[in-house]
Amino acid sequence: MIYIVDDDKYVLRGFQLLLRSEGLESTAFECAEEFIKSWDQDENDILILDIHMPGMDGCHLLEYLEKKNLHLPVIIVTSYDELESRNCSIKYGTLAYLLKPVESEELLNIIKQYLIRIN
Repeated sequence: MIYIVDDDKYVLRGFQLLLRSEGLESTAFECAEEFIKSWDQDENDILILDIHMPGMDGCHLLEYLEKKNLHLPVIIVTSYDELESRNCSIKYGTLAYLLKPVESEELLNIIKQYLIRIN
């Protein structure tokens, strides 16, 4: 399952349509708190995560997951290329750090490469 957490409903919808067009299953959440409540912790999950969101932001979600010893591969997507966001990506070992608007092929290639590696 590919989880998408982004406060922009148009971004969520766009990612879901892109993933569906490639036969990839996804679930979308407009906030980190909803993701936490719903995540089923499957070892084959991937998280596409926005950094800047109201409430719990993306870096705080990654910190929360680490403290709970919950691990999943993460692709960070952000509209703001900031040092703090890049450092967050490095600190938590994300698969990728992508700037919005995200290139569809780049995102799909990262996901497919990861899926090939684990299978």
